[in-house]
Amino acid sequence: MIIDNIIVIAVAIILITYLSINYVKKYSALNLLVIAIVAFCVGVYLPVVIYGVNLRLRYQIPVGIGIFVLPCIVAILQYNNITFGKNLLFKKAEAAFNNQKYSKCESLLLKYISKEGRTQEAVFLLAKCYYANKEYQEAKEYIYEVVEKDNQNYEAYYILGRILELEEDIDSAIDMYQKCVDIKPTYYDAYESLGILLADQGKYEEAEKIYRKAIEYHTESYELLFNLAMIQLELGKADDAEKNLELALVINPEINDAIYTLGNIKLLKGQYNDALSLYSEITKTEDYGLKAYYKIAVIYVTKNEIEKAISVIEYLINEDESYVQKIRDEFIFNSIRSKIDPMLTERENRSKELVKAEETEIEAIRDTRKSWFGRNRFEQIDDSLNYDNDNSILYNDIDMSRTGFRNQEDNK
Repeated sequence: MIIDNIIVIAVAIILITYLSINYVKKYSALNLLVIAIVAFCVGVYLPVVIYGVNLRLRYQIPVGIGIFVLPCIVAILQYNNITFGKNLLFKKAEAAFNNQKYSKCESLLLKYISKEGRTQEAVFLLAKCYYANKEYQEAKEYIYEVVEKDNQNYEAYYILGRILELEEDIDSAIDMYQKCVDIKPTYYDAYESLGILLADQGKYEEAEKIYRKAIEYHTESYELLFNLAMIQLELGKADDAEKNLELALVINPEINDAIYTLGNIKLLKGQYNDALSLYSEITKTEDYGLKAYYKIAVIYVTKNEIEKAISVIEYLINEDESYVQKIRDEFIFNSIRSKIDPMLTERENRSKELVKAEETEIEAIRDTRKSWFGRNRFEQIDDSLNYDNDNSILYNDIDMSRTGFRNQEDNK
């Protein structure tokens, strides 16, 4: 009887050990539950053995199942690589990917593949991991494996298109994006990338079709509406472009690109008040502020509102001297040339004086540093360079200071 009890406990320990090893190797979450059940049943069985308690049959059966039957079934299934659903190892890899821990994800997936084989989901996740980690060659190899076995994986085609685009294989990238949207007609990113590549290649008619189809599924996308409008301008469809820009601005009224472009269309159509209103919305923006003021000046001259035009021009050239030459070259300003030329000339002269003053100041500073150099006052030279060593004219002063320090140290 004692031997029988020892055998029962030994078998339970062996099963617990086997399941524990498998948990470490395969991260099988089921093993933790089974180990806990076996341990509990052994915990119930030991007092029975030690104190010689007569356990009733209705209790013996569940204890026997917990110690022998359940762990044996799980052990046999795992020995034959039969698992229930995704195991914990793959779930950990997914979690690592979602948390952008790509090296950890790669390590877990390679371990998973070595135990469970090259399943589609594991290979695809590994490809996405390599892609996210910018290991494009490895990603491409795994993606090709995925699409070879599953030609309906639209996301795989999209990622492959992105990689091919980065490799500047544009025609192949276009093919991949096209396959993606053929399989998944609502895939936004693929439409956007496909439209951009077609436009870059000058295939505006094809790009227009792509954007129109994309907008059927994404009616609230102001980005797609704006891109479509820009393509239509290239095709000379100003009216269509105008409508789509207006729709984009209804969805998002703060698209400065769209406001400026729509203003240009209104200006070309002679709708000066509408154009003026649009340009005025973006005069305080960093990207379009001065461009908008320039267009406003053009509108005021066209409307013969000369004083307003001159006021805007004065502000414009004071903010950015590059507009002086642009205004000189613009035919529309010829009607007020006599009034603005003195202003333009004065701005040019002022700029030249500032440059000359700066050069004079730099020469004075350099003369001072030369005198310090002659008196071995290298620390003063170095300290002064902290304030203006971004000026390329003074770079040789840095060399002068460093050389002085080295010579001084050598003499010591």
